[in-house]
Amino acid sequence: MNLIASYPRSGNTWVRALLTALMRGDGSLNINALEGPIASDRSFFDDALEVETSDLLPDEQRRLRPLAHRAVPPQKRSFPIKTHDAWLPAPGAAEPPFPREAVGAVVLIIRDPRDVAPSFATYYGVTVDEAIAWMARPELSIGNSTQGLRPQLPQLVSSWTAHTASWLDSGLNLTRVRYEDLLAAPLPTFTAIARAFGQSAPPDLLASAIDASRFDRLQAAETREGFRESSPEAPNRFFGAGTAGGWRQRLTAAQANRILRDHGPMMRDLGYED
Repeated sequence: MNLIASYPRSGNTWVRALLTALMRGDGSLNINALEGPIASDRSFFDDALEVETSDLLPDEQRRLRPLAHRAVPPQKRSFPIKTHDAWLPAPGAAEPPFPREAVGAVVLIIRDPRDVAPSFATYYGVTVDEAIAWMARPELSIGNSTQGLRPQLPQLVSSWTAHTASWLDSGLNLTRVRYEDLLAAPLPTFTAIARAFGQSAPPDLLASAIDASRFDRLQAAETREGFRESSPEAPNRFFGAGTAGGWRQRLTAAQANRILRDHGPMMRDLGYED
């Protein structure tokens, strides 16, 4: 299996949209029919394991996630899988959620955590200060619910630094991509992503796919049709402006400095200067 990995709110769905448009090759894109599964999709696990995950305890779900991926033949999972999981064993699990021997190529999308924080806050319906605190928690898990079942199983994402380090240090066949480079140089950067997944990327088709997945088009489609991956806390606000450096207008100096204190060494390693 191939993976598109990222911390939440870092461009994962945008990359899926572009790869979907590239694969279809006709410049069309339906945001509610993106190719590829989501790694934590509950229905996938119910089908793969032939059990109802709703009948399992959280620790049992976490232990069985790698088994579910082992149960699916590789030829049935050809399109890259979206994941926000860290490459870490979740509590109660003995290994990361994907069996190492089954993982082919990984594209890791990394975004400046100062831009992640306000987007994270919007999506999850919390304050920016709360989002910053969440992003510093090594035990942070998303997809949890105390009010009925969610369509996604819980995922250990950990802190922004720990999540990034877990993938960079995984020893997997990994291509590192910065969100900011996707914006500044989309053609060569998306070409590298397509090639990492063994996908043909003729320049004319790639240019058409990039145009089809422009943020203004994604926003307009979400306004017209809604988006099934939008958050209950922010319905039809999944796709933001898609810019880099917006944190300068959205964070206070104290908030920006707090993120630097939490994640400064990793930010500097990745070129996010103070």
